[in-house]
Amino acid sequence: MSTIELRRIAIGQPITKRGVAIFPVFRPGTTNPPLGLIRPGDGFFVREKATPTVPILEVENTNVDPVVLFAGETLEGGRQQRVLNQSVIIGGRSVSDIPVSCVEQGRWHGDHSFRGVGEIAPPSIRRSANRRDQGDVWNEVESLLSSHRLLSHTSALDEYFRSRPSSHDVAVVDEVASWGPLAEQTGIVVMNRGRVVSADVFGEANLLVSMWETLVRSAFVTGPETSSRSATSSGSSNRADKALNFLRRFARELRGPLDSSEPGRSEFGQGVWRQVSTDRVTGQALTLDGQLVHASAFPAHH
Repeated sequence: MSTIELRRIAIGQPITKRGVAIFPVFRPGTTNPPLGLIRPGDGFFVREKATPTVPILEVENTNVDPVVLFAGETLEGGRQQRVLNQSVIIGGRSVSDIPVSCVEQGRWHGDHSFRGVGEIAPPSIRRSANRRDQGDVWNEVESLLSSHRLLSHTSALDEYFRSRPSSHDVAVVDEVASWGPLAEQTGIVVMNRGRVVSADVFGEANLLVSMWETLVRSAFVTGPETSSRSATSSGSSNRADKALNFLRRFARELRGPLDSSEPGRSEFGQGVWRQVSTDRVTGQALTLDGQLVHASAFPAHH
C-alpha cells in the first residue's frame, strides 16, 4: 500500500441514528489479487506466554492459511482480558507473539488459555491501545463503566459487553447493522454530532463484512441518550467532507510506500506495520505484499 492508495477513496451517504453517522468508504479502481487471509476460528489458539506477561500473548495457527486479527479486538479469558494494540497476520502453521494491553485491571489469575476473540473495543480504548498507553487504557475502561453505572470488581471491559445498555440501544444497533455493508464497501468513518470518532479501512470487502456488526456496536458506545429532535439537529453536522478530510490527513502521515522490501516489517507476525501518532491523529496500518490489510485511525484527542 502507498499513501496514494489510501488517498484514492470515496465517501458515500451515511447511515445516521441518534446523532451517530456511519459513512461508507470505497476505494474505486482498486484491483488487487486476493489477500488469502482467514479470520480466527477452529485451529487458532490464544494463550499466555510460558512466563505470563501483561503486554504480550502467544498465538498458534494450525491452519494452512494465515489468520488476521484486527487492532482493537478483545481477547477473552487468560489471566485477564486484553485488547490487541495493532493488526497482525499469523502465518499458516506458525506460532507468534502479539502485542496487547490489559482491559481488566483487577485480575491476574485464571486459565492459561483464552476463549478466543471477542468484541472490538470502543474507539477511545482502541486509540489508547494503539499508543500502548496502559494507564490511559485503564482510565478509559473506568470512564466507560462509570458512565453506564456499571460495577466490575476487576474493572473489566467485559462488564460493558455483558451488560449492554438498554434493549432500545440493542434494537438501534441491530437496525443499523441490517443496512450494511454496501456492495464493494471496504471501510467506515464514524462521526458523532459533527466530530470524527474513528475510521477503519480494510483491504477487502469480505474483511469488513467479518467485522461489520461489532464495528456498528462500537460506533454507538459513545452516543449518549438524546431526544430525536436534538439528535437530528446535531446529526446534520456529520458531513462527508469532514470524514474524507480526516482520512486524507491520516494518509498524509503514512509517508512513503509501505511494501515488504522497506524497513518497518512488523515485529509481530507477517506484513509491514506502521504506527501514526501526531497531535491531530493516532492510528496504524498493516499491509501484506504491498497491499492494504487494515488501517484504523482516531482523532488524537477526545
